Amino acid sequence: MDDEFETLKGKDAQKHIVEKAIEVAERVRSTLGPLGHDKMLVDKMGDFLLTNDGATILSKRHDNDPVARIIAQSAKAQEKAVFDGTTTTVVLLGELLKLAWHYIQKGVQTNAITKGFRAALEIATEVAEENATTGDTPYDAAKKVAKTAITGKSAEDYIEILSDICARAAEAATPDNIKLIGRPGDPNDAELIEGVVVLKQNSYPTEETEFSGKILLLDEELGPPQANLTLADPSRIAQVAQVQAAYMEERLAAIDNMGIKIVLCQKGMDSKAIQHFRRKGIMAVRNIRKSDMHRVAKATQGEVVTDLADIMDEELGEGVCSIRGQDGPNPYIQVVGGNTKVASIILPAQTEQTAAEFSRAMDDAIGVAYITAKSPKTVPGAGSIQARMADAIKKSPPMESSRADLAKLAFAEALMVIPKTLAETASMDIIDAMFDLSLNPKLGVNPLTEKIEDMTHVQEPLTLVLTSMNTATENAIALLRTDEIQKSRPIQETFMDEMN
Repeated sequence: MDDEFETLKGKDAQKHIVEKAIEVAERVRSTLGPLGHDKMLVDKMGDFLLTNDGATILSKRHDNDPVARIIAQSAKAQEKAVFDGTTTTVVLLGELLKLAWHYIQKGVQTNAITKGFRAALEIATEVAEENATTGDTPYDAAKKVAKTAITGKSAEDYIEILSDICARAAEAATPDNIKLIGRPGDPNDAELIEGVVVLKQNSYPTEETEFSGKILLLDEELGPPQANLTLADPSRIAQVAQVQAAYMEERLAAIDNMGIKIVLCQKGMDSKAIQHFRRKGIMAVRNIRKSDMHRVAKATQGEVVTDLADIMDEELGEGVCSIRGQDGPNPYIQVVGGNTKVASIILPAQTEQTAAEFSRAMDDAIGVAYITAKSPKTVPGAGSIQARMADAIKKSPPMESSRADLAKLAFAEALMVIPKTLAETASMDIIDAMFDLSLNPKLGVNPLTEKIEDMTHVQEPLTLVLTSMNTATENAIALLRTDEIQKSRPIQETFMDEMN
């Protein structure tokens, strides 16, 4: 039975955990900061992706090692909770384990390290909260953190217009109710649009640009039932045509009787139905994506119905559909309903690859802007808040346990990996930079000027900083407390051993 497992125990297990954590951290570390490097990810089919987004890099790397998967899951949880900070979390986690391993080798027990880490975390949290500012309006605070999130990514060249859109979007809707729509064009033409944008046109040409009233959301083919006819039975053709016509008249009469002014269909529409809608002045849009249908349902407070025969009035939505951009290359339909907490962002880009990278950058920026708009507490970025927390931990009274105190100081040293990495990616002299920062922790790393200077204009959400630090610390402690790894051997390998 034991032959079916690969087992690591004691320090061998801890060494494996630390080495794997450092490996994963190094995988994303060079992407941190405004001058961080990109990674080229190539899949088995030869398709490639250029990105410096930590969450994307970790999600695309399918590592079967349990330690790597735990770290990837913690990064995913970080992004889900506060939308950004995954690279910071993973880098800090790797550094905490690296320094902890140094003391484990010298005989310090993991319980003492855990105690020291928790004491340092408490001090760091207090310092972060003391340094948080709330002087900005929700919009201004959201725009500042959006700028920080976009800095260093491919969208940085358009940071002013995109950070403004992120801040306004954060006040207009929740992140899961904001859809990013990429299309060819100039990023300077990016715009925030109230409601839902559907990249479709009306099914018939019309001079009308706005329709309002009851909205039918239909997940059903709007056409007559199909019949299996052969030339051997021509007498039935007229009969079937009559039945089909009656069927369509009944369906279309139901739409007319309910006073429906807009029909949005997930599937196709028969030409007779389109002609009917044209005569009645009813807007008709077909072949809409399922995801767009559900977003429209949320915006108009309606429901997507699957059978027109059983539709009830309370299932209908209510709103305004406007036809936009008819004269341009990319026309679309804007749907605005009673639920105003829904928005869309049209994000033009030069290439499909650029559009995908812009969308990832905007996803993060919108998320941090949203949490900041809700609670506009921010702290200095550019490694400044980490330097302040580290300085406070070092100056705090020593703990009763000297070994726990060593771990507390190691936590302070680990925090400095963030400004250190920012300096490294900017090719600054690391020793000089860290020395200058230790003399004045209120300054930060400016990779663009390659100097340690006042960086209070760079702000990060307090929630993001605290969540990142807590996630890294708790995962580091959980991994340090692991003293045995039992890994099942592959089934094929076990089978071959039995055959031999």
